[in-house]
Amino acid sequence: MFFVSEEFLRKYESGEDFAQTIDEAVPLGTELFENTGGKKEFNERRREDNKKK
Repeated sequence: MFFVSEEFLRKYESGEDFAQTIDEAVPLGTELFENTGGKKEFNERRREDNKKK
């Protein structure tokens, strides 16, 4: 479940053009999260770091 503003809903329902924050924050053709390695790699690094402690 997610919530949207009344302004967004009004524009969406009327078919009016609107800008979404993600469109403004992340240029077209780029990724929001780059070089994260994914959850598996994160967990493997965390386990290795915990062994060192």
